[in-house]
Amino acid sequence: MSNKILEIKKLVKKELKFCSAHTFDHVMRVYNLAIYLAKNQNVDLEVIKAASLLHDIGSKKEIDDATGKIDHAIEGAKMAKLILENLGYPKNKIKHIQDCIISHRYRTKNKPKTQEAKIVFDADKLETVGAIGIARAFAWVGKNNANIYRKVNIDKYANENLGGKINGKIKDKTKHSPQINWETKDKYILNFLYTNKAKQVAKERMIFSKIFLKRLEDEINGKM
Repeated sequence: MSNKILEIKKLVKKELKFCSAHTFDHVMRVYNLAIYLAKNQNVDLEVIKAASLLHDIGSKKEIDDATGKIDHAIEGAKMAKLILENLGYPKNKIKHIQDCIISHRYRTKNKPKTQEAKIVFDADKLETVGAIGIARAFAWVGKNNANIYRKVNIDKYANENLGGKINGKIKDKTKHSPQINWETKDKYILNFLYTNKAKQVAKERMIFSKIFLKRLEDEINGKM
């Protein structure tokens, strides 16, 4: 592992201590997933490693923003530029890493264009399904005072709280729930993943997500 990557790890570990769904542990899982997805691929692994580590570095600024206007991917790319410049990365590589960070979100118009960006995107999205996806969903619920369980008419909800589109940015997080997130995002994951490896992992993880959410709904509705 290069000294530059080690330095990035240290900086990210200091920055991400505010939400258990977006801790350094999450970053390292994305990092390791990205390396797995990149194996035997003709890609710039250094770009993938740096972008994976830095992809959520702007999250605290988004969470602390009462206006809801800050996008942590855009903010993270700005923060990453300064970090990477200080570590002596060349301009073209910095730009590539920034592009990967900017396009890692699902609820955005900024889509990944390079194979490196697609791998970082896929690695991050795999964290939304399976056992870890469920765990992170409820950590997010606690952080944002959202709902353990809430089922709604999705079309109506999208108009009221997602800017009129099913994959829009959440306006009022307290109205959200893991069930709603599944119906508006997670169950469609195979449609927006880019790599075959990621799709294979997602298929297996989604089985658990479906079983858990169905069991949760049954118990909440009083089924013994």
